[in-house]
Amino acid sequence: MRLDWLEPDRSARGPLHRLDARVKLLATLALVVAVVLLPIGTWRPLGAAAILLALLVGFSGVAPGLLLRRGLAVLPVVVLLAVMIAPSHPMAPSLGPWAVGGTILAKNCITILSVLLLAHVTPFRDLMTALDRLKTPKVLVATLLLMYRYLFVLAEQLGRMARARRSRSFRRSRWADWPLGASLIAGLLLRSFERGERVHAAMLARGWDGTFRSLDGPDSPDREALIRARHHDADRR
Repeated sequence: MRLDWLEPDRSARGPLHRLDARVKLLATLALVVAVVLLPIGTWRPLGAAAILLALLVGFSGVAPGLLLRRGLAVLPVVVLLAVMIAPSHPMAPSLGPWAVGGTILAKNCITILSVLLLAHVTPFRDLMTALDRLKTPKVLVATLLLMYRYLFVLAEQLGRMARARRSRSFRRSRWADWPLGASLIAGLLLRSFERGERVHAAMLARGWDGTFRSLDGPDSPDREALIRARHHDADRR
């Protein structure tokens, strides 16, 4: 099982890819907060934010269709949220539930696409380095890094368990596989707890103190200089 959708688009190379991760992170956060704070029914500012986002997508070199396809994965949740909130919103009697629901839908779409664009032009490791440089609590940064790392480990474990289940089962109906799928998820949950305990014990044995360290840190040596030094040593040998 692959999690390619968590990785940035490596085929695209634009000005946003070369921009400092801290600038991209703060700009995305500012855009999201500004869109969320817009009053209901303010269509012109929402349109301006949408145009700005479209321009950024064009500069980034990321395929718009890719962003839209991945944004559609959460669209049902956004639509359900708008349908539930619109009738009881305080602005519904004056503006109408359709205008309220449309504003909520537009806000969520702009913010989701903004975050997706940030993820497609910035590797996750660079985002964590930017958070560390912005003085984010180190415990939070380390937790996010470990969570991201072990998402791939758990996905690989789930793929192995699914292949083992298919090799022992001859059922063709997908409806009949639901009980098996539930037991598969339960087994994965138990294995993840056991793996987490083993990994934590191994990290403590190796001196883990909860501090996030990276070659991209402000007090760390330049990565490019390290790479050049290694190539120079290899050439001398």
